[in-house]
Amino acid sequence: MDRQSRGKNEGDLAMRIGAAIFLLFAACATAGCMTQLKANSPQPVESSIDVFSQASVLQHSLDNACMFVFSAPLEIAADAPMVTNAYQARLLQRSPFAHIRLIDTVVSSDAQALWYARKRGCTLAIVPSLLYLMDGSGGLPTRLVVRIRILDAASGQLLWDIKQSAWSEPGPDIDLTWNTIVGAPAQRCHILADCLAEKFAGYLAQHLEEEKKEQAGEQQ
Repeated sequence: MDRQSRGKNEGDLAMRIGAAIFLLFAACATAGCMTQLKANSPQPVESSIDVFSQASVLQHSLDNACMFVFSAPLEIAADAPMVTNAYQARLLQRSPFAHIRLIDTVVSSDAQALWYARKRGCTLAIVPSLLYLMDGSGGLPTRLVVRIRILDAASGQLLWDIKQSAWSEPGPDIDLTWNTIVGAPAQRCHILADCLAEKFAGYLAQHLEEEKKEQAGEQQ
């Protein structure tokens, strides 16, 4: 092979390699490995629920419930309305009680909650607390911990006392020689709040249906 032919072949090979590298980087950019975290994430939300006290949902299914804004430590108080809205929406959707009325205030004691509930004509007082919130903006873990207490407005008796936790982890990064493919981001706090709210309302609604079936079976 003469020098001219060899030079032409080497030039073609260099062009092919350059084209392949360009296509590889273009594919990476399209897939998101050279961009910021994705807007939508496939990462799961893990959750747990601890029930310290529970009453018959059926016996209170015709009650009017006053729900207060989540109380929270000062450093996460700005997130309380977001969590409150999530719980209010899910409770209205599942309707374990006859009516859910949001009282746009934070109560500092059971006595204050009972006073508001009685004044507004509510038979139940839903007193929620935001215990912990960490939003890693997707790149770090996200965690949310809440506690919901429901009181009988007439007697002040504690009917339900439930603690919930939710967390989400970002996906692992893939390290390449020339680049790093960023893992899927952790779910954000509003997703965790909606998850916990749905599970809380679902817990009450499920118990209501089970109690209705049990009652129907006893009457047969």
